[in-house]
Amino acid sequence: MARTRKHAHILRHLVVFATACRTENFTRAAEELGVSRVAVSRQIAELEAHLETRLFERAHRQVHPTRAGADLEAVVGPALAAITEALERLREPEPVGRLNVTVTAAFANFWLMPRLAAFSTLHPSTEINMIVSDRYLDLADDDIDIAIRYGPNAPPGGVPLIQEMIFPVWSPSYEAQTPLQDPEDLLSERLLQLGGHYRPQARWEHWFAQSGLHFPGASPGTLFDSYITMLQAAVEGQGIALAGNPLIDAYLSDGRLVRMETARPLPRDVYWLVTRSTDRPEAVAFATWIADLFREGQPGQ
Repeated sequence: MARTRKHAHILRHLVVFATACRTENFTRAAEELGVSRVAVSRQIAELEAHLETRLFERAHRQVHPTRAGADLEAVVGPALAAITEALERLREPEPVGRLNVTVTAAFANFWLMPRLAAFSTLHPSTEINMIVSDRYLDLADDDIDIAIRYGPNAPPGGVPLIQEMIFPVWSPSYEAQTPLQDPEDLLSERLLQLGGHYRPQARWEHWFAQSGLHFPGASPGTLFDSYITMLQAAVEGQGIALAGNPLIDAYLSDGRLVRMETARPLPRDVYWLVTRSTDRPEAVAFATWIADLFREGQPGQ
């Protein structure tokens, strides 16, 4: 330790020395280190004075290590490289395990995104690459680790999370024409209808038929080809929508939407959890986290 203290004040000069050896030019060494040429010359001179030996032969435009300088550089060069590598390792963050997760736009928007920060807090070294698509991607071809599927039948390897139950919902700001106490009241209200690729079971015709009522059809301006857009219209008080758990649970909890309690909920499709990369701890952790939320009643909003 005493020997180290003896040379401690001169250790920082060794970086300048090693750089000068490599560049064979004090000016280039100064440029690389971001200091002046005078500073480089001064530190080399101080190092030589401390060691009481000449380290460089000075030429017009170049410098070359003396025998003593070459001997010193043979030790200093590898030592500085090892120290630099160790410092870089310490500065680097923990290795990130990236997971490719695919979900539908509605599930991402209404259920997963409000909860994802909780997973990141539990697993800070896992990076979630969210692939939002209403088209079912091929897990192998698209390198997907986790998928949330929505459909009537179990996909290969699918584990059921929850079956959606749908019912009429509306905003407290919606200006109703009836007391909204019975399903028959809805026939006189502005109904927000899903169209496009959505199956008949998600539409008002089916819901009224199951309630023993005839639905005359959607009125102008109430047809949507996006579940997200339809639900947003309902939240804004533009009409009454058919929606259900788990996507609107937060809206019902905070009062942005209310439901018709007298209407019997109708079963729809099931949300399935598919884990392709079962050999990856990150994938297992993410799948377990989602399954636990549904098992426990979806806390963590």
